[in-house]
Amino acid sequence: MFANIIPLTKIPIAKPQIYTYELGDLANEIKIGQVVEVPLYNRSTSGIVASIAKTASAGIKYKKVTKIIDPCPIVKERDLELARFISDYYYAPLGIVLKQLTPELLKKKIPKLTAGLAKINLSLINQTATLPTTLAAKPEVIIGTPAERYQYYRAIIAQTLRQKRQILFLVPELILLPQTENWLKQIFPSQQITLLHSGLSKSDQLINWRQAQTSGARIFLGTRRAVLTSFYNLGLIIVEEEQSLSYKQWDMAPRYDARTAAEKKAALYNCQLIFGASAPTVRAYFKAQKENYKLLALNAGKPSRLQNVNIIDMREELRSGNYSIFSDALQSALAQILTTKKQAIMFVNRRGESTFVMCRDCGHVVRCPRCRSALMEHATKILSCNHCNFKTPSPLICPACRSPRIKGFGTGVEKVERELKKIFPAAKISRLDTSITPSLKNLSQRQQEFVNGKIDILVGTQVALPLSSPNLALVAAINIDSILNFPDWQTDERAWQILHQISRRDDAGQAIIQTYNPDNKILRQLARGEFNSFYETTLRERANLKYPPAAKMIKLICKSDDYDRLQAESLAAVAKLRNALTGQQVIGPLKPMPEKIRDFWRREIILKLDLNYNSAILKNILCNLSNEWSIDVDPLT
Repeated sequence: MFANIIPLTKIPIAKPQIYTYELGDLANEIKIGQVVEVPLYNRSTSGIVASIAKTASAGIKYKKVTKIIDPCPIVKERDLELARFISDYYYAPLGIVLKQLTPELLKKKIPKLTAGLAKINLSLINQTATLPTTLAAKPEVIIGTPAERYQYYRAIIAQTLRQKRQILFLVPELILLPQTENWLKQIFPSQQITLLHSGLSKSDQLINWRQAQTSGARIFLGTRRAVLTSFYNLGLIIVEEEQSLSYKQWDMAPRYDARTAAEKKAALYNCQLIFGASAPTVRAYFKAQKENYKLLALNAGKPSRLQNVNIIDMREELRSGNYSIFSDALQSALAQILTTKKQAIMFVNRRGESTFVMCRDCGHVVRCPRCRSALMEHATKILSCNHCNFKTPSPLICPACRSPRIKGFGTGVEKVERELKKIFPAAKISRLDTSITPSLKNLSQRQQEFVNGKIDILVGTQVALPLSSPNLALVAAINIDSILNFPDWQTDERAWQILHQISRRDDAGQAIIQTYNPDNKILRQLARGEFNSFYETTLRERANLKYPPAAKMIKLICKSDDYDRLQAESLAAVAKLRNALTGQQVIGPLKPMPEKIRDFWRREIILKLDLNYNSAILKNILCNLSNEWSIDVDPLT
């Protein structure tokens, strides 16, 4: 007997991803989906059994499986198919996909793990639930305020529970887990809510994974990685805040998008898929237009809430002598909120105190020595790099000309927090961003303080926008121009989505948006309530310029500490791609911003391909790129 095994290690995608081993004495114990130990080249590694066969190709001396690490399969055949899809679509090594997909099997016996697994009927892992023969309905895109969406989710979750099937509820950020978990517990008090996210201990990750595999629980709540979980009888996937960039893993392989993975998973499990947002992605709207998705506007026919949105022209504030970062209208609104014991969220698109530090005499900007990007200044007078962990004290004099006239410029959350405390010294003002609240415990604590009214004004980056509170009366954008003017082809879409998170809410009765350009087309469309018009205009522009979703985009990133080698490598790749991809767009090599990160120089190549373009030549080129290259399919930028 033989087994085809996927080693859980990085193997270049040009090489075979599955290897055949002889089973020997383990033939009667081996099962598809088990984790085993196998020899690979000159070392041992763990691997997952993909298939079992009685025979193998003759004339080859096969190595033997060393041992079975866990008799209970960690995945099922449906999950292996999902892993293959992710590997093929994103050009990622199959072993790395499965390693990311599965929880770690702990070698040491941990009492908590032993006790947790003892409560689970692990024999069900070897059984396969019978899936419905009737095809699930088309994926749905649900558009509405948070309360409207959650009311819809309530009905569809209840229906799925009656069918005795499992639910996977995805949120994009850790900070959304506590309030979503509380809502689920309140609506479905008899159900166990099981969490799936990387912030859990390794023991809890494995216990909760086994719960999903055995139908030990019905409702599962998690972040991006949870979409890879193996389920017994999954009946519903909800992707809340579908527009969030956090659903895409962009910084490491596999660079997958949980929304794309959810589509494939729903098809494999024949289950219902729902995407929810106040303003969905252009991609989701495009798919609904092409009738791949069903679009459902929950607020259709209802009066717009935009009558409570105030777009402030900050140029007029300057003309009237107000040089503060807060308009008179915003200061008055905050004073009223504090008087009436209400709450406010102040949205700022930048972390830190100042976005960069510059000498006013010679113009020198303090930059990271490893990345060459401008360093961000914090209130503690520490400079930090957004791209690596470099930190240094803020200089008292200019390093270039020795002038003392060096200071921070730009507005970050720390500056907004500090300025608010000056204006409203008696107010309880707190800050929420990933730099000060990285753990789920801290995020949950800060969110609970806000809900309980212990915070009057919450200053935060985008992670704060989905938060809600019974006393929330105002949401304000301090400087929306930093988003509207960002140099990226998706800027309009992202600004549109953030503006809807601010303005179309059930909790806050008022929204204030500060800008130096109130005539911006996105702000005008928002004010006029031109929802469908925005998407139709954007889709026409994307089609004309061959941008997604009208085309498929792949970004190739080359990194090297040798500048000349980088230049030669990237130019050679462009020449090869242009020669092979007739009729397709090959752009580059481009210098990204920043050009250097962590002492490595970078170049990028952008491929714009027809949606139906499928070339074995392209796959061969991409699979044979050197280790200096990374492949990012459907990139964020």
